[in-house]
Amino acid sequence: MIITIGRQLAAGGRAAGRRVAERLGLRYYDKELILEAARQSGLSPDMFLRADEQLGLFTLALNTDTQKLFQLQSDTIRRLAEAGNCLFVGRAADYVLRDRHDLLSVFLTADTADRIMRIMSGQHLSEREARLLVERADRRRAGFYNFYTNRRWGDASGYDLCLNTSRLGIDRTADLIVQTARLFNS
Repeated sequence: MIITIGRQLAAGGRAAGRRVAERLGLRYYDKELILEAARQSGLSPDMFLRADEQLGLFTLALNTDTQKLFQLQSDTIRRLAEAGNCLFVGRAADYVLRDRHDLLSVFLTADTADRIMRIMSGQHLSEREARLLVERADRRRAGFYNFYTNRRWGDASGYDLCLNTSRLGIDRTADLIVQTARLFNS
């Protein structure tokens, strides 16, 4: 079973993903993926961290090193998925693994006000700073995803399941993903 979780910043993707992975006995990959890709390639983890869903669209289009890093990361995602039973958060893993029949792709969103409040409390930022962080992160993630996939980030038609964590909470979101995964694999 392979699950991918795309998410907006502060929508609870990591927390929900960890709960799902634990309940289903899946290996969990988020930032760990970057370190694994660096280890496999022999390149510095800092190179991957700088390129990780962070660069603007203009930079992506002009930077062949960034494109190589995406390819290395994609190869790592495919290799880890071949070993089976894992959950990936972000990194356009839904696209990288799109041809797999055992894939459940999920996108998590949340109301902007809730996302801002999570960031304010978690990072001790003002409302203005948190709002700017949310807006910038959404633009960067959309640019990264749209550039590499020729799809539209967050578009429901590209995912098997889209959930709003503001409506459900993290625990019920994880419950629904687990239930859906079990249905997919029965």
